[in-house]
Amino acid sequence: MEQKIKEMKDIFKYTGIILIIAGIMTSCKGKDDPKPDEDTQAAIIEALQGTWTANEVRKDQTVISDFADFSLTISEKNYTTQNGSPVWPESGSYDFETAEAESEFLRQDGRLFTANVNNGVLTIVIVYEEETGRGEYGTYEFVME
Repeated sequence: MEQKIKEMKDIFKYTGIILIIAGIMTSCKGKDDPKPDEDTQAAIIEALQGTWTANEVRKDQTVISDFADFSLTISEKNYTTQNGSPVWPESGSYDFETAEAESEFLRQDGRLFTANVNNGVLTIVIVYEEETGRGEYGTYEFVME
């Protein structure tokens, strides 16, 4: 009987050790890189290519007319704009550097934006805060075709 009790204690002890090791290994697992792989990046960049014209622009969920003639031309990881000031510079670049999702990009000026293409419509959301204090701050959503 004492032998069986000793065996049971050993089983519990080894089971506990295995569970602890498994827990440590699980917690030490590296963080997944949120940046999309090269093939996915190429497909996303391909979908963004072209000249897009604003159909509707919202600032903090309210439709505005400030960007009625806004257009954005994307070529590879570069862009040019017309009538995008102050939210969009006339030209620049973007990349996936600090992306936390496949649809998140970082502009050369350090501003993050999201971009999604669905059924021929490009939607870009960017949080903008003008440094000169003219009150251009807010979340802008550009819906373009």
